[in-house]
Amino acid sequence: MLPLHKEERKVKRVVCNYKLKVKYRLRKGLLPAILCFLLSDACFGQGVLSALAEMHSVSKGDTWESVAAERGVSVEELRAANPDVKSDKLKKGSFLIIPTRPQPPQEESGRDGQGEFIPVLDGPGSVLVRTMKTELKVGVLLPFAEKKMVEFYRGLLMAADSVRQSGVNLDIHAWDSGSSMSQIESLLPQISGFDVLFGPVSATQMPAVAEACREQGTRLVLPFWSGQALLDDYPLVYNATAPGPVFYDAAVKKLVSYYGDKNFVIVHSGNTDNLDKSLSEKLSQVLSQRTITPRFLELEGDDFAYESAFNQFRDNVIVLDDSSVRSLGILLARLKDFRKKHSEYRLSLIGYPEWQDEKEQFIDDFFSFDTYIISSYYFNEYDERTKLFQQNYEKSFHTSVVQSTPCYATFGFDLGCYFLSGIRNLGDTFEQMQGGQPQVPYQYWFSFERNASGMSFTNKFVQFLHFTPERMIELIR
Repeated sequence: MLPLHKEERKVKRVVCNYKLKVKYRLRKGLLPAILCFLLSDACFGQGVLSALAEMHSVSKGDTWESVAAERGVSVEELRAANPDVKSDKLKKGSFLIIPTRPQPPQEESGRDGQGEFIPVLDGPGSVLVRTMKTELKVGVLLPFAEKKMVEFYRGLLMAADSVRQSGVNLDIHAWDSGSSMSQIESLLPQISGFDVLFGPVSATQMPAVAEACREQGTRLVLPFWSGQALLDDYPLVYNATAPGPVFYDAAVKKLVSYYGDKNFVIVHSGNTDNLDKSLSEKLSQVLSQRTITPRFLELEGDDFAYESAFNQFRDNVIVLDDSSVRSLGILLARLKDFRKKHSEYRLSLIGYPEWQDEKEQFIDDFFSFDTYIISSYYFNEYDERTKLFQQNYEKSFHTSVVQSTPCYATFGFDLGCYFLSGIRNLGDTFEQMQGGQPQVPYQYWFSFERNASGMSFTNKFVQFLHFTPERMIELIR
């Protein structure tokens, strides 16, 4: 098994079905966010949005009364925010959610929908004014003829319902965007005064919507666009799904940083329709810059070719240049044949986000070959918190969540919470401070970075889903 980077450490282990276990690894500085993610989902059922709450680490001698007094809340409010903590005695090292109270509008501010003005330092000699909003106007432009878009929108509505618990009024407008320019042009006059707009999906519609948002000063969130450089020069555009080259650039940097001393083997599939060479090409480029020479192997090569590419005395990291199921199946069959003859070789496999769709079919092979799947999302359908979300969804909309990878309902919820709670709390400083807000996602984490000064934002979050030989899944962030 490949070793952890020296700055990573295990946080928590959660038992799942499959007789699998999931444990979380992270780099220093992310502990509060991960702990929020792992807390009981009973908070959602009680209408408490932990994404908007602070966390309190219980110290020796802490009691319900002392923590409530320290944090300026009542004991009843504190207990209501932590329904999973049944004991009257608090356990040292555990975490409590500190409930946030709605912020009343400040009439003296003279601005509709604005709350308290909070000064925030932004470098030496400069001060930003953070305005906690009490009203948000939200727009949604999606092609609702597609079932997955309806599911995404329902998740977004569940996020809005949770954010309302913090005391913010939400005015939500939704339109069926279709896919034609004529349909979107008829809707453009209605895009006015929004704090944030989600959608559209069609690339032909995006420039016109982005221009309208620029004129209005509206943040435009694109949930599903992964194409290249369409709206780069729009500073209030947020691309939630990074284009392949951008995503793999971030992934390769992390991969080489962690495991640069291994023997990298790049496998050529020979697939002429392959669109996934960004990973292998970027990896070759970065390795050469570090004077590391990868080895190359043809997928259909014989046993001698495989033995020549692998190193008997080092960990071998295998990167296929194709995400297709066909190429994956061939590679796994070859690796199993090779291992029967050469059991002394240490082999690890690097995989693509799409491989999560094949988890049922290849789960044993993933564990056997110490597989690392690169992905921006992970949906754990066996987690109790996820199950409660699905129950709430079914109760609200009288239908079950569609079982897909990724799950569109939780994607809508995660993205909605990130922007609605963030804009509510950070106001006009959202662009400067959004990277530091806590996240409690069901599936997606977000790390938006500007593509360049004055340009749009792209989500560049990358994690590794590690299927260990001990039949555990580690999330390495």
